[in-house]
Amino acid sequence: MATFYGSVSQNTSKYAFYIEASEIQTDVANNRSLVRASVKLQYKSWGWQTGNSYSGSLSVAGDSGGFSYVSSQPYGSDATVTLSTREVWVSHNADGSGSAYISASFSPSGTYSPGYCSASGTLTLTTLPRASSISTPNFTVGDNVTVSISRASSSFTHSIQLDVGGVAIKTASGVGASHTWTFTEADVKKIYAAMGSATSGAVVLWCNTYSGSTLVGDAKGTATCYQVGNSTLQTAPTFVVGDSRAYSINRLRGSVTHTLQLYAGSTLVKTITGVGASYTVSLTEAEIAKIYALGTSVSTKMVCTAYHYGRNIGTSQLTGTASAPPVSSITSKPDHTIGSGYTTSISRSRNAVSHTLRLYVAGKQIKEISGVATSYTWTPTAAEIAAEYAATPNSNTAAAQAAVWCYHYGKLIGTATASGTATVNPTAAAPVFAGYSFADVRPETVALTGDNQTLVAGESTLKVTIPAAQAASSTTSATIKQYILYCGRATASATYSTSDVSIQLTGASSGSIRVAAVDSRGNQTIVERLASLVAYTPPRVTQMQLRRDNNVDNKTKLAVKGVWWPGNFGAADNSLTSAYQYKVTSAEQYTDGGAVSISITGGEWSFEGYLPGDLGAGGFDFQKSFSVILSATDALNTATGVGIIDRGIPAMHLDKGGVGIGKIRETGALDVAGVIITEGSEVYHPGNKPTTEQLGAMPSSAKVELLDETRSYNLDDYWMPGQTILVRQSVAASGKVANCPSKSAGIVHVEGSSILIMQAYIETAGGAIYSRYRAIGGSTTEWVGPSGIQSGSNSNGSWTKWPDGTMASYGVVTSQSVPAHSTIGITGQSILFPVGFLAPPSMTITVLADTVGEFSAKLGGVNATLWWGSVTNNSDYARVTPVHWHAIGRWK
Repeated sequence: MATFYGSVSQNTSKYAFYIEASEIQTDVANNRSLVRASVKLQYKSWGWQTGNSYSGSLSVAGDSGGFSYVSSQPYGSDATVTLSTREVWVSHNADGSGSAYISASFSPSGTYSPGYCSASGTLTLTTLPRASSISTPNFTVGDNVTVSISRASSSFTHSIQLDVGGVAIKTASGVGASHTWTFTEADVKKIYAAMGSATSGAVVLWCNTYSGSTLVGDAKGTATCYQVGNSTLQTAPTFVVGDSRAYSINRLRGSVTHTLQLYAGSTLVKTITGVGASYTVSLTEAEIAKIYALGTSVSTKMVCTAYHYGRNIGTSQLTGTASAPPVSSITSKPDHTIGSGYTTSISRSRNAVSHTLRLYVAGKQIKEISGVATSYTWTPTAAEIAAEYAATPNSNTAAAQAAVWCYHYGKLIGTATASGTATVNPTAAAPVFAGYSFADVRPETVALTGDNQTLVAGESTLKVTIPAAQAASSTTSATIKQYILYCGRATASATYSTSDVSIQLTGASSGSIRVAAVDSRGNQTIVERLASLVAYTPPRVTQMQLRRDNNVDNKTKLAVKGVWWPGNFGAADNSLTSAYQYKVTSAEQYTDGGAVSISITGGEWSFEGYLPGDLGAGGFDFQKSFSVILSATDALNTATGVGIIDRGIPAMHLDKGGVGIGKIRETGALDVAGVIITEGSEVYHPGNKPTTEQLGAMPSSAKVELLDETRSYNLDDYWMPGQTILVRQSVAASGKVANCPSKSAGIVHVEGSSILIMQAYIETAGGAIYSRYRAIGGSTTEWVGPSGIQSGSNSNGSWTKWPDGTMASYGVVTSQSVPAHSTIGITGQSILFPVGFLAPPSMTITVLADTVGEFSAKLGGVNATLWWGSVTNNSDYARVTPVHWHAIGRWK
């Protein structure tokens, strides 16, 4: 604040007249200040009272205004009164300096007044900043440059310019507090041109400051720009001739590029321009030839020249050695499926080695390819596929060979071969086969169904006809051999002919009718037709028992159960009746016994009651044994059950203690009623027991035979009713008796008739009994063991354990979805046995699909607790299929 004292014209010691002035605000943008001025009158122990108003004026920088004042101060006052205050915006000079001339006057009258008063003075104003300053750090040519501008007002804008060596490079207008310049290639080249050969240049920054459109000042700043530093080559040129070699370069800016020059000895081999931070050098054959012209191990040098937007900024170099590579080898086999080709893989030491590849099938060259590198994937043409097929017209496999001639830039360095197998894809090479017609030609089933397009399961006679117009053909050099008809698990076939071909199959059991055309390779094309299927099943006897009252009386009771199909065929319902026949076991002919009044409940039937026999209602003579055949007949089939009625005097009596022959066993393991005779000679009599040596020396045809260690035996050789075989412990344990159910000493007894024979094996120590049966002209059942057999099941399958340590385990697993023409794991993981074996068992697996010809299963591996395998789907669509497994091993 400034005070400017003035003067009064009277009473000068009693008054002071002055101005107080101050700069209360600046406006840099508009280059002005706000000035406040106040006119004051000071009373010095004085008074002046008047009723009149007196006027005055106050002027600030030429801005004048009047005022009036009426004094009311009492005598003796010490007071200062403000007569007037003004605030005026005062403009500064262009350079920002400024001042304000302030004056005031007051003209009162009266004896006690101050008289005429006046005061004036000049207030110096703050100098306002005008021109902004500009600066930037030193920089590397090509880098972005940011300039900083210090401005007095945020409303100031600027026009700026960057010069290098006196040459204008970049400009910008309307700039505020900062600006960043990016440089084009042309800008950089302009800078380097201004720098000349120097590695640095003088930079001048020009700045004009504007307030709005008014130039309020200018300024400049300086800096230095520098050329980008030289790059450094990081990788030595040591390589095997023909290899690609990656070179790394340490450069200071990404805009720096390089020229690489590779020398072998003093010979320039290759020049590469425009390289950035790295480059992989691959030599042409001509360039490699330059190296080989100097030898197989040559000194090398790589020279790296760096450029920044065309300006050479320096060189760097390293030395090394170039060496020749060794010879190649084949690492793959030419195993392939004809038509799909295959890949031949070649292991070469370096990329410069090329190969000529020749492919053979059955000794015939199919393809030659030159210029092969590390592998060649052969996609055969139609002609090449035809040549392969022609090489193996009668087999799905043939010898395949791949041979390579190895060259290193024109020089043969050796050959290599690999052998494999060419396989015909049964699907791709399958016969072309369109279709056929079918019909049920069995009158009985057609009469029941009323439609020859409907099949009765297991009963219809299916006839398929392949018209000449739809005869199968081959497009892969094979010949068509036959047609095979599949229906359920039954098949029938016919030789191929260009005329109409018919195939007939009895007992069709499925509504899926498939006919396969088979070629000379055994490949098939199957065409499936679906027929309506009546799910008929023949009647069966499931249980049958014949027992004399008290085991010895004439009256004999039959207990029998069975199942049948109680459905409708389409044109007729099924029905069921039953009857029986009997005969003395030694007789040839059966006698009709009459009908049996069976009870039928849904799909089950049964009967329990006494049968009339040779004694009429009295039953069957107890002194004879009889064979009984029970029949159950429906609309298409008859089921039979065969039973034996033993004599009332038993030929053989079995219990856990042993065997009674011709009597009920009372004592001992073998209790015989009467003398034992063989070939007319007495070999055993109570009180005259033969020695072991005597029994062991008897021929195998004897009624009683002792098996000793002198030779090996097979119980399959002993099926003569009435035979008794004694098996020593040492013989049983040694395993010399084939098909023996036990490792313990025992007695084998054979009993039966002309229809059915039984073997019984009784262990002499524990009394355990094993038995098996053989039908005359038929097969032999498995041994059925004594109590002690264990069995069970869980989510992993079922098992049976025999006392001798044998265990059988079995089950069905469902595969995951198998894509068409693919092989995958059955479930994608190992499969646990329901119970673990002592050691890995013997095992088989079988696909249960209804199109078995297109599916197969393969065991992958097995241990004591689990197994795994795969399923192959050769069909044209994805399938999920059940797989049956069966394992036999030891549990102890």
